[in-house]
Amino acid sequence: MRCWLVCGAAFLALAAVAWAGAPPDVEVQGLYEGACKDAKGECKLEARVVAQGKGAFKVFIRQTLADGKIANVNGAASAEGDSVAFTAKAGDVEWKGTYANAAFTGTCGEGCTLELKRVQRKSPTLGKKPPEGAVVLLDGKTFDFLAKRKKKDGTEDPWPKAGDDGSIQVARGGMSSTQALEGSFNYHVEFLCPFMPDRHSQGRGNSGVFLPNGDEIQVLDSFGDATYLGGGCGGIYKYKDPDTMEALQLEPGKPEFKFNLSSLPPLEWQTYDIEYRVAKQDGKIAGKPRVTVYHNGIKIHDNFEVKGNARKATLRWQDHGCAVRYRNIWVQPVDNQ
Repeated sequence: MRCWLVCGAAFLALAAVAWAGAPPDVEVQGLYEGACKDAKGECKLEARVVAQGKGAFKVFIRQTLADGKIANVNGAASAEGDSVAFTAKAGDVEWKGTYANAAFTGTCGEGCTLELKRVQRKSPTLGKKPPEGAVVLLDGKTFDFLAKRKKKDGTEDPWPKAGDDGSIQVARGGMSSTQALEGSFNYHVEFLCPFMPDRHSQGRGNSGVFLPNGDEIQVLDSFGDATYLGGGCGGIYKYKDPDTMEALQLEPGKPEFKFNLSSLPPLEWQTYDIEYRVAKQDGKIAGKPRVTVYHNGIKIHDNFEVKGNARKATLRWQDHGCAVRYRNIWVQPVDNQ
């Protein structure tokens, strides 16, 4: 089938420009699933439609062939009336499609139809209940286990009112726990990155989850926007990317584009489940902690030794000037391993 050759292009990178009357950017952006089909069969596709501001989009269509090879195709798009349309070309095969009703439909070669429907994935640990012995740091009802904040005049700065879902926007200057931790623990965090389509790299939904040893698990909207080593969502800041990163060579001679396959779009709740393990020697913490991290239920770091030495310190959540929201944060101390 002719479309098999074209669908071997694992990623379709393109830009779309929405004019007046086209659907809102926030409606178009997101994850899509579908297929290219012809009389001989079909090839399944997954797409990330990434808003870039002012009606512009990048779209990455992913398909891995049976032999594991990945290719990519570049394209461009513009609005047609009240919709968003795209075109792309792979060799002599042209892709065309338009957006309507949460789907892109069109063709991906002669006699080959294209359909991609918007889907919403949810982390399997979303709403995970704290186990016995856990300390609930944020439940939207009480802030007893979060350190009090002070205004410049020294008076107490009250916590913002939690939303109906029990979440709060990360407070000005960041947040920290009242309790300092030094041993091993299991740690659950839920976060939501804001929709900032006209910002890029570190300016796009930035925050961070700091461990007691000082290392940071980065929080960022890197659903389809590139950044530096360890700077994307789930990265151990500035020195280790998640194990789920995938690299694309969008243009010959240009740097590879990398993004985290476990990331969800902005405005969707995501989870970190962190296993933080510290060794003890002669009854005292020693060495460097090891972490196993699950991002939206997907393991992104496996028993990895982080750089900072083990120490007794609080948990912290970074304010980076972005309206990142947190909820359902709890920590469960465990026996040192």
